[in-house]
Amino acid sequence: MGDKHRRNGRQRVTIDLLRELAASLDALTNAASPHAGLNRTDMRALDIINLQQGLTAGQLAARLKLTTGAITGVLDRLERAGHARRTHDQEDRRRVVIQPTAEAKRFGSVVFRQLGEELDDLLHRYSEPERELIEEFLRSVTTLVARRADELSR
Repeated sequence: MGDKHRRNGRQRVTIDLLRELAASLDALTNAASPHAGLNRTDMRALDIINLQQGLTAGQLAARLKLTTGAITGVLDRLERAGHARRTHDQEDRRRVVIQPTAEAKRFGSVVFRQLGEELDDLLHRYSEPERELIEEFLRSVTTLVARRADELSR
């Protein structure tokens, strides 16, 4: 019973740290939003667009758990701010593809460059196998969180 209790306590610490990370990422988004003239949702959309160039409006809506009507408003604001542009898919002209603009990439670089460098320095403290384990853990957490978001949005 003692080992199980200690293990559950350790897992609770890890889960609590992940929740703290989520709160810190939210705070970063909130702090960066005014610099881009965007709201939180628009900032999350911009981050996804920068990470996954060439996704469709429907894919972006699914990632953010927004309706197609809501995502239209997000994209309108991102286009007006000069951060995104809608283009037609080369293979299926009915599909609209969202691309980040040079301004979006520049903004992302300004906001996240220092953090990226600091994270890079932090990761260099770990061995290659440890970094692979960290990446595997983060991918698994991302999958679990996305799955839970899918369940809640049904």
